[in-house]
Amino acid sequence: MAFRREQRGWIGLVALLFALAIVGWLAMSALKGYGVAGKPAAVPGAPPTDPRERARAVEQTVIEKARETTRQIEQGEKQ
Repeated sequence: MAFRREQRGWIGLVALLFALAIVGWLAMSALKGYGVAGKPAAVPGAPPTDPRERARAVEQTVIEKARETTRQIEQGEKQ
């Protein structure tokens, strides 16, 4: 009986650690779902999450706007 009494604290500690691991796993999956931790799932039409991809997208936008402005200027000079 004395042996069981000594082991009772260890069993509680193991149960507590097990419960903490489950809560941590659930929290991580929730954070991933919200896009806070890890890589979020790619949504079509959403801006890229990689900084290099975002920079390329900005570069393409600037190039397109410059071409459009040049075209508008040329049309204005013709008139």
